[in-house]
Amino acid sequence: MIGVVAAVSVLGPLKKPILYVWNAECFGWSTNDVGPRLVALGDSIAEGNSYVALGIHGDTSWYSYLVCGADAPAANGANLGKTGQTTDRIHARIDDALAAAPDILVVNGGTNDQARGVPLVDIVANLTAILDRAMDVDTVVLATVPRARSARSGPDDPLNDAIRGLAMERGLPVADFAQTLAEPGATLDGVHPTAKSARIMAGQVMAAVALGDHA
Repeated sequence: MIGVVAAVSVLGPLKKPILYVWNAECFGWSTNDVGPRLVALGDSIAEGNSYVALGIHGDTSWYSYLVCGADAPAANGANLGKTGQTTDRIHARIDDALAAAPDILVVNGGTNDQARGVPLVDIVANLTAILDRAMDVDTVVLATVPRARSARSGPDDPLNDAIRGLAMERGLPVADFAQTLAEPGATLDGVHPTAKSARIMAGQVMAAVALGDHA
């Protein structure tokens, strides 16, 4: 239930206006303590237009729809999405994710690696290292990722094939963000989800872990 949408000009690294959704129940930030603790570890696909330092949840982050509002299925844990990060940088923040005491950890990364020409074997090694460190988390979800705009188009998608293969090898659920974001009109710029897509992605996470059954 959306109340007011505000445009906020952020100075510093972003240096661009960001649109935040102001939810009528939580006014853009979450104090929800019901349900399992959810932590998102990834890049801008998790961060969306949120301003994590202030705990503000933007409407283009799938995480927001799972923790924001009285009826949210998960307790506020941490949105540790950071724009522009490659999987080695994401791996370097795994201790921050674990310190947030997640019951559910959703890991996404690889698009920025692809854009920078990081070899697939290195991306998989970084994701594997994250999973190795997160073995004590109750539920870990791997998310597929949108292709970098510079990536070769065509039916082959070796990065997401590798992500799905890694999830199968570990017996982990998958949130297939890539499929959603490949739909016409699903992104703002070919990579980043619209608010509508972010809501659908939140539903994919719920389905992947039967999130409603955790409460």
